[in-house]
Amino acid sequence: MYANVQAVIIVLIVAFCVVQMLRRLMPKLSRELQVKGADALTRAELPPVVQAIGQTLKPAEITDSGCGSGCGSCKGCSLSELKKG
Repeated sequence: MYANVQAVIIVLIVAFCVVQMLRRLMPKLSRELQVKGADALTRAELPPVVQAIGQTLKPAEITDSGCGSGCGSCKGCSLSELKKG
């Protein structure tokens, strides 16, 4: 019994770490997967509780992600600001 609980806890920790690594190293892919997952949960055939979870998981819209937008994803913006100041 304890071995099963321990295995489940380890799997949850490893899954959390993998998700964090994916979000850090591949943000575009991570966002696309999050959008697809949220869209799958918001289908009309599913119960309202599941649809609400899908709405909660849906990421905010990105307005401008180019260079100079202040996003800081490439660290270029923050480096240029440090040189100015």
